[in-house]
Amino acid sequence: MKAGVLGSGLMGSVISWDLARSKDVDEVVVADIDPERLSALKRRAGGRKLSVETVDLRNRTKTVGFMKGFDVMASALPHGVVNLVDVAAVQSGAKLVDIAFEDAQMALQSEAKKRGSLLVPGCGLAPGLGGILLAHAVRSIRGADEGHIMVGGIPEHPAGPFDYKLVFSIVGLLREYIEEARVFRGGRLVKVMPFSKVERVRFPEPIGTLEAFCTDGLASLVYTMKGMRILDEKTLRWPGHVEKMNLLMESGYFSREKVKVPGADVSPLDVSYAVLGKKLSQGDPHDITVMRVIAKSPGQEMVYDMVDRYDDKNGVTSMGKTTGFTASIVAQMVGSGEVQGSGVIPPETAVRGKLVERLLSELGRRGVKISLQK
Repeated sequence: MKAGVLGSGLMGSVISWDLARSKDVDEVVVADIDPERLSALKRRAGGRKLSVETVDLRNRTKTVGFMKGFDVMASALPHGVVNLVDVAAVQSGAKLVDIAFEDAQMALQSEAKKRGSLLVPGCGLAPGLGGILLAHAVRSIRGADEGHIMVGGIPEHPAGPFDYKLVFSIVGLLREYIEEARVFRGGRLVKVMPFSKVERVRFPEPIGTLEAFCTDGLASLVYTMKGMRILDEKTLRWPGHVEKMNLLMESGYFSREKVKVPGADVSPLDVSYAVLGKKLSQGDPHDITVMRVIAKSPGQEMVYDMVDRYDDKNGVTSMGKTTGFTASIVAQMVGSGEVQGSGVIPPETAVRGKLVERLLSELGRRGVKISLQK
C-alpha cells in the first residue's frame, strides 16, 4: 500500500510515523509547504519507507498532481486549507481521510460519486473516534434516542493561570469557545453558546472531577444521526478553566470587530490568538486525553470510557496518538479495501460492525485502551 500524508505538523507527523511502521504500508510520502518541518519529520521517523516532498497545498494544480498514484491519503491540515485540498482530492479521484471536518465537505458528495473518489471527513479523535463509537452503540441498543460525546485534552500537571496547555492550534481552540454549538434537543437541531451551561463530570481517580460544556463537535453526526432525541458533544477541562476563558470573552478579547490602537486597527481575537497561543504553548508537554461516549434508550445504556496519557518513550502527545492513530488505522482500512465505496462517507458510516472492533483492537495494540460498560 502506498500512502500519502498532507501536513507534517502535530497530527500529520504522528499519522506519518504510524503509517511508516505499519507492515501493510510499503511507502509513505509526506507533503508540506515547510521544508524544515519535513526534514525534522524525516529525521525523526527514520527508515526507508518514508519520504517527503515540499508542496504548496494551497495551489490546486500542484496538489492534484501530487495526489496521483496513492492507494490512500490522509490530511492533517489547518482550517483555511481544508476545503482547497478536499476539492483537489475529489477532482483527482483520490481516496482521502481528513481529520478536519467542515460542513462544505458534505456538499462534495455528488462530485465525489461522479469521479469515483472517496472522502472520509472528520476522522480523528473528535470528530472521528467519538462519533464511530456513539453510532456503534446506538445501533447496538434497541430504541436508543440519546447520545453524548464528552472529550478533552488536558495537561497532566495543570498550571496557572488557565490550567490548560495547547494540544492543537490556538485558532481551533478558541473556535470551540466562541462559536455556537449545534445539538439535538427534543429531536430538533438547535444552537447553544458553549459556556451557557457548565456541568461537573466524575471520572475515576486520579482524574476526578472535570467540567463539561457543549461545543460544535458533532460534525457529520448532524447529518447522519438526525433521528436522535438528544445528541451533543461536550468539551472537558479541569475545573475553573471555563470561568477564566469566559471572563476574557465577555471582556471582548475574543471579538472579531477591530479596535483602534496607536498606529493600527486590530482585532482583539487576532491579538488573543498571538498572546494566548504563546502562553498556552508553554509548560510541561505531558497531556491526558479523556473521553466518555454514552448512548441511551429508555431501558439500556452503553458507555465507552478512555483515559490516555503522553507517550514518554516516543515523545508523542496523547492527543497526537488518539487523533493520529485513528486516522492512520482508518486510512489503512480504506487503502486495503476494507472500507469501500465512493462519495463522502463519514467515519461513523465507513467504520461499522466488525470494523469498529478492529479499530479498537488496533488502537489497543498501540497502547490506547477504551473500556465498555453496559
